[in-house]
Amino acid sequence: MNADKNLATRPPRKVIVCGTRFGEHYLAALAQQRPGYQLYGVLARGSARSVALARQLGIPLYRQVDQLPADIDIACVAVRTSIVGGDGTRLASALLQRGIHVLQEHPLHPTDTQRLLSTAREYGVRYQINTLYPHLPAGQRFIQYVRQGLTQQPLWFIEMTTSLQLLYSSLDILGRALGGLAPFAVSAPLSLETLPRPAHPWPFRSLQGVLAGIPLSLHLQTYLDHRDLDHHSLVMHRISCGGPQGNILLANSYGPVVWSHPIYAPNYQEDGADASYLLNGEALRSSRYNRQPTAITFGPAQAPSLNEAVEEDIPHAIFRALDELMQEPSPDSPHWVQHGQTWLDIMRAVGQPVMTELAPPCPPFPDPVFYAREHAHAGR
Repeated sequence: MNADKNLATRPPRKVIVCGTRFGEHYLAALAQQRPGYQLYGVLARGSARSVALARQLGIPLYRQVDQLPADIDIACVAVRTSIVGGDGTRLASALLQRGIHVLQEHPLHPTDTQRLLSTAREYGVRYQINTLYPHLPAGQRFIQYVRQGLTQQPLWFIEMTTSLQLLYSSLDILGRALGGLAPFAVSAPLSLETLPRPAHPWPFRSLQGVLAGIPLSLHLQTYLDHRDLDHHSLVMHRISCGGPQGNILLANSYGPVVWSHPIYAPNYQEDGADASYLLNGEALRSSRYNRQPTAITFGPAQAPSLNEAVEEDIPHAIFRALDELMQEPSPDSPHWVQHGQTWLDIMRAVGQPVMTELAPPCPPFPDPVFYAREHAHAGR
């Protein structure tokens, strides 16, 4: 209650958005005028898209950092960083030197991260990387369940399937859930030389390793369309971890989140009548192992459409990231250096991506929405 009162009485922080491709999501979120933040302008090169967005939202368009007003509080930098050939890293540094807090879209080379954190400390401002997906409702459900589970039970395994584009954010989800990524080690991917070559690029390279001291199986898509580096992931985020007690699965970036467990009958190997389900059914039905549902969905069973995610989930995640940037005490900055080094080590282990050209994804068949409706009330 006090936090809400302080938020309502404190002047909103003035925020600019840098970049208008993915930055458009930041513009849309901040245009909702939620308490605590005020959209104050856009910093871009002046493309037709940037000009039109600034006009539509009724905000100034700045083309250079030195054009910014002196009272800007926060900059959301949604421009490709140096490690992927963009100016975002240089831009973030210039903004920090202007005394502006920076929330920056990933990925970053760990050396650049360390340099930007040092610049932020030198100029008395804050710097934070935003990978977005841990702040989505599904990511939060997964992270919180794993955190609570670790207070009582160790994890025996981590299984992760993702793409090159989404590895950085996948590691952030796990780092937040596990309380860090060290100790970490990873093997080279399994060799494919003796296997027949498929018609399409090999879907995933498999690596074994240890993450936060827990055995890791990583399945990483290592091909890209050189004309469209942001799309064509076969799986965005599919992360599971658990042990004999059961496992928790983030099925995809926006959910659902599913807990499940393997079957275990404690007296299955016994020969007496007490072990028979037909002869001793009532007693066996009372067993915890038999009463526990084989799977439980946390949150909605159906994940949002992209339209729904853009309107609800992504703005929610952006405001969570902004709140984290400005939280007291300041966010744990060493996490980002460790995180970036882990990401870089995996990228080096798999080597250069395979470049290809891909068509837009075809519609799924059967249509999963219609299929779900048809089978919603079907018998077991």
